[in-house]
Amino acid sequence: MKTKEQDSFKHCHSERASAREESAVCLCGAGALARELKRLKLAASLLLSMLREVFDESAYARFLARHRVAHSREAYADFLRENELVKARRPRCC
Repeated sequence: MKTKEQDSFKHCHSERASAREESAVCLCGAGALARELKRLKLAASLLLSMLREVFDESAYARFLARHRVAHSREAYADFLRENELVKARRPRCC
């Protein structure tokens, strides 16, 4: 016994489908498209997170949360000073 989806897939992809039927939207691949879009969204989110780490945006957000202050010029200046102090304390190699 065929399910409605199987029958719909066969109808959408049959060689004898009329031009009007071929131009209609085929919903049989909608689930696959949704999964691909979800994967693409996850990959984009991961890429943005990596870029925020590279350009210190995440570190600045953590600084604001740790010190419980709002974004401002003064807060960013304090963040830069703190970052420089941490870098200066790190032992240098070679």
